[in-house]
Amino acid sequence: MLRNVTDMDLRLLRIFSVVVRCGGFTAAQAELNMSQSNISTHISTLEKRLGYRICERGKGGFRLTEKGQRILKASSALFGAVDAFRDEAQNLAGRLVGDLYLGLADNIATLPTARIDGAIARFYQREHDMHLHIFINSPTELERAVIDGQLDMAISYFSRTLPTLDYQPLYSEAIGIFCGRHHPLFNVEAPSLAQLEACDWIKHGFLPADQVLPVVPRRASATAYHMEAVAHGVLAGTHLGYLPAHYATPWIANGHMRALHPETLHYAVQHSMITHIGHPQSEAVRAFIDDLRMEHGR
Repeated sequence: MLRNVTDMDLRLLRIFSVVVRCGGFTAAQAELNMSQSNISTHISTLEKRLGYRICERGKGGFRLTEKGQRILKASSALFGAVDAFRDEAQNLAGRLVGDLYLGLADNIATLPTARIDGAIARFYQREHDMHLHIFINSPTELERAVIDGQLDMAISYFSRTLPTLDYQPLYSEAIGIFCGRHHPLFNVEAPSLAQLEACDWIKHGFLPADQVLPVVPRRASATAYHMEAVAHGVLAGTHLGYLPAHYATPWIANGHMRALHPETLHYAVQHSMITHIGHPQSEAVRAFIDDLRMEHGR
């Protein structure tokens, strides 16, 4: 029976939280840098401290017991209180300390207007003892991670606005239609709109159904959730696809890809920084937001 919470208990609860987030012992090994047997020992120790079983594991897979679900919720509240105390103590010290979790869209390093590198450079010039964690994911997954508290902020093109998130525009990105050198239209100087519509396309899985596009495909036998995945379909010569103009530049230069009617068939998307309206922001998060705004002239 747990009568008082020790540092060891906090460590065991954090291990438990990571296991739950990863979906089991095996998947948590890399993040925890522990063997599966070591993780199992720690969870068993936590269960002995609590006096009851918090998860089922074995051939049937990993799942939480009802008490385990309540312990997970209580531990999240506990960690939140600890983090709030840590942030307050750090603010008094006048030094940025801790971890900052940032989510980004894929393949924006070649976009000139995306000054993420400049913001990071500004941030690391500050007095700090920080560790920056950078994740790449689809817009939908980035929104979900910010809402769940896994990310402090994220920057991407978001086709919708959610009431729990704050959206601050940072930069825009030009999107055009591209085909690979093995595609039948590659050597057609000016394909007609009807020819483009009749082709097979690889569509973006994160765009809403009502997204206004220069050409609306009649047929799409492939769906991609990252820009690199779209590029694979285009380079294969089997599909047409929408890609950022800056991202396609290297393939255009080596003759592996071309833009179709780049002067007229294109559109722009706005990339925004999102944060959770209800989550308190640490001094480090606020500092990085300021650096992003400075870099993008906001």
